[in-house]
Amino acid sequence: MAFASIKINQRDLAQLNKKLAYLKGYDRKELSTELARTALDIVRTAQKSVVVDKGTLKQSIGAEASGKKVSVYAKAHYAPYVEFGTGGLVDLNDMQQLGIPESYAMQFKGEGKREVNLPARPFFFSSVRIEYKKMLERITKKIKNKLR
Repeated sequence: MAFASIKINQRDLAQLNKKLAYLKGYDRKELSTELARTALDIVRTAQKSVVVDKGTLKQSIGAEASGKKVSVYAKAHYAPYVEFGTGGLVDLNDMQQLGIPESYAMQFKGEGKREVNLPARPFFFSSVRIEYKKMLERITKKIKNKLR
């Protein structure tokens, strides 16, 4: 029985090891930077797209970063009602496209004491969806470029 022998070029092996080392380190350095950048991009996009009356809602949109974790928020107590709408005009489309369960928005549904039908004016989850997609594209591009 004959055996095939395979020879690996040491330069190719070294290049492969270098790429693997890059991927291992990617999450430590660049992923934290990407997450922080994306959080700030979400804030900017949300602030541009939010409806403005007195500016309180717009000013309440912000982000915080801690290590590999980022939080984006809209602190105005009425933000969910602007985002999702009220009564029969509730729209959860942007949130559901991100894979967030409907139960999240249902906590803002109200108790039915008043009949108020305000249309949804999405600004938050639509911004998250847009900027999250951009982040994934940037990360994919960086990884593909490094692996060439």
